[in-house]
Amino acid sequence: MSVSIHTSAGQRFSIPDRHGCVAIACTLRRNTVIPERYAGVRSLAERLAPADYTGFVEPYVHDAAVDMVIAREQLLQTLAAVGEGDWRRYVPYGSRTLHDVLAHLAAADHTWALAARRLVRSGAEAAVLTPEEAAAAGRRAIERGRRKPPAQLIEEMAGRRQLLLSLYDLIEPQHLALALPTFGEEANSVRERIWLGYHDRLHADDVRRARSMNWHPPKLTFLPELRPAVEALQPGPTLYVIYSVDPAAWELPSPNEGWTFRQVLAHIATGDWVLQRHLRHLIEAGSPAAWPDVDAGNAERIAERRFSTVERLIDEYLSMRHETMLLLARLKAQHLRQPIEFPWESRPNEHTVLEYLLRFERHERFHRGHLRPAMKYIRATR
Repeated sequence: MSVSIHTSAGQRFSIPDRHGCVAIACTLRRNTVIPERYAGVRSLAERLAPADYTGFVEPYVHDAAVDMVIAREQLLQTLAAVGEGDWRRYVPYGSRTLHDVLAHLAAADHTWALAARRLVRSGAEAAVLTPEEAAAAGRRAIERGRRKPPAQLIEEMAGRRQLLLSLYDLIEPQHLALALPTFGEEANSVRERIWLGYHDRLHADDVRRARSMNWHPPKLTFLPELRPAVEALQPGPTLYVIYSVDPAAWELPSPNEGWTFRQVLAHIATGDWVLQRHLRHLIEAGSPAAWPDVDAGNAERIAERRFSTVERLIDEYLSMRHETMLLLARLKAQHLRQPIEFPWESRPNEHTVLEYLLRFERHERFHRGHLRPAMKYIRATR
């Protein structure tokens, strides 16, 4: 494979590129600061580019692309450690194997590239796929990838990344405010969604968990009435925000007064504790539990995790959410009809457990919003 490089004099030439790193390295501005461990990326670009080369990538896009290069290098190092017999290992806490994750990674850039291609050609909002169609395409990509060896999938991953980076070269400032509805109705601007480094970091952690745990996914079934709640509690949207946070921001004050961004994460990681208390009491005694002192319980849990790393908090979040799913799968129809009082409303009031479960996702969505100011795409514009 090769990638085309442009110079300030209008020259164009191609160079071999195995993992898509050189493609973006040759668009780096000369004054870019890159961590020392990645200095080879710049030196390679400077050796290959003519003396009159000047960078041409829009500066904000350039910063997002450099973050992608670093994240991809970290992911490739993680994948290189996967043994031949490890690809069938399941990733906690879902139903994908490591081979499935690799198939997903191999196709992941394609959806963005489709949207970006139309965007840069027409300058219009690019509704190439709906979120549902994109999800279905992702599932088909995994099915196809299961028939391919890991080495082939890694090569496909590299090729699609090259295509995507070549499209990044064409993104101009006026494109950044446009929406990419493929990613939903919110948080879908080009300015935000070009920061794709989060995706590689998220799945590098999936690989780490799969190699450290012998996970076997349980077969869970839920009452039909609970499906909306189960779907709303899937961790994907929260993981997207967490892995998009600038690591330098975790100890800074958050919009949640008195909490740093890391403390907000600690609260999200343990945020199901009251819900699980009610679910266990429902299953064991037939009714919800008495409401605890929620503020005191939250403060205690955050204090207990004052030395927990971000990695540890993410692992705890996923483990706790899986425990919530196990409990929800045990509920019977009569449990959903049980009355429960909402302490945040004027008393007396009466609701059903089903109402409580359907509303519960609002809590995580609220605090997920408190993490968004620390996301790289926002901090890069300051």
